[in-house]
Amino acid sequence: MRLIYFDFPGRGEAIRDTLRLGGIPFEDARVNFAEFMVLRKEGRLPWDTLPVLELDDGTMLGQSNALLRWAGLRAGLIPPDPIDALRVDALLDNIEDYGTRISVSIRVTDDGLRAQLRAELTERWLPEWFDLLQRRILEAGHGWLAGKTLSIADLKAIHLIDKVTNGSLAGLRTDALQTFPVLAAWRAHVHEFRQEHKLP
Repeated sequence: MRLIYFDFPGRGEAIRDTLRLGGIPFEDARVNFAEFMVLRKEGRLPWDTLPVLELDDGTMLGQSNALLRWAGLRAGLIPPDPIDALRVDALLDNIEDYGTRISVSIRVTDDGLRAQLRAELTERWLPEWFDLLQRRILEAGHGWLAGKTLSIADLKAIHLIDKVTNGSLAGLRTDALQTFPVLAAWRAHVHEFRQEHKLP
């Protein structure tokens, strides 16, 4: 089994984390943009996007949230309580919604438009999103986004939050979590978990 994605976290890292935590053997196949375009031209990508999971029989399956749920079920990283599992599903959709806003600011080529989009992220969308996530943590009551233990929602959220606060995106503040102490504590908690389990 191969997980095919680019050589950066993006939409693939939470799936990689989940497979590793579940002890599920897989080949971490990292491709560049030219290789992605060849796969796409050959019609090998079911949705013309990455990540894709290639099964041993050659079947190619896509859509990052679907792959993450599939891996999460096998790794035991979806809460057993049906309502908590539903909360995880809702979080995955929410993270994707805000991730799309961030992705748009990365893909645009006009510097002025990018600056405008980053300003909107800084002033409106990221504070709004961080507040929503912080409320979910408080609601769950165990230091995680949903349920009593780390779930695939935590793994998906952490990589996007790291992306928007690590200084790699011009115009976004590295101290953006300063006014969201519950979310900042959650972030530290998730990173401690990843280190304890020796995730790269």
